[in-house]
Amino acid sequence: MNIDPMLLDEVEDKSILQDPKKIKQEKANGVRCLIHIKNHKIVGIRGRSNNPLLFCYPELKEITFSFDTAILDGEACVFKEGKSVFYGGIDQRRTAPTTSRMRDYPVTLIIFDILQFEKEVLIYKPYHQRLNIIESNILPTDRIKVVESTYDGQALWDNIVKDNREGVVIKDPNAIYELGKRSKQYLKLKNYKYVDVIVEKTEPNAKGTKIYSHVEIDGKIIDLECQRAGAFNINVGDNVRVKYLDIIDNRLIQPTNY
Repeated sequence: MNIDPMLLDEVEDKSILQDPKKIKQEKANGVRCLIHIKNHKIVGIRGRSNNPLLFCYPELKEITFSFDTAILDGEACVFKEGKSVFYGGIDQRRTAPTTSRMRDYPVTLIIFDILQFEKEVLIYKPYHQRLNIIESNILPTDRIKVVESTYDGQALWDNIVKDNREGVVIKDPNAIYELGKRSKQYLKLKNYKYVDVIVEKTEPNAKGTKIYSHVEIDGKIIDLECQRAGAFNINVGDNVRVKYLDIIDNRLIQPTNY
């Protein structure tokens, strides 16, 4: 079954964290999944583009649920030292795994929404009711967890920044599930960092300009390669501010099309 998941709208205004009426959750750094449950077991997992994923995570077939049928929305993650990791984590589970790969990169599902429970379709119910169904019916294990929710957005954000994690999701507890849409009621605030660089080389292209440089961050020299979408007037020697999410294997991990 092809179901288009609801997407998050991105914001950078941190004042949204102060809204006492909105639910805040950590944004996991994994692979988006729609999980199909039948006869108490996972019978299918589809990615954001409707690509099948269960063959990548065969250990998840071992999970037994107390309910018979459901469609869950969540994230497949690999945790290292308590932090969900994409590069060097879930990206190592893109194909049917070997036994050693399953051991070294164990997958955990983080469940944050539900579209169907037993015979009832839930997408038009408010989020706080859907979340209550999840919390009441899914028992967390090492293979499956329910997203933790809070109304204290600032405390959550402070911990995200301190531990250099992905970001925060802000949800309207009364919002419905909007299939295939980027919802204004479900927002993501990512933990971006910024660094100023002197451009050493440019490659103009149809989408903007690719820039190359070197920059020192936390005592390490980073080789920078960055596509600047929509920027057609960048020159060698310009000072450019670059936005990034993390540093992996001595390179900056940047937003798509930034």
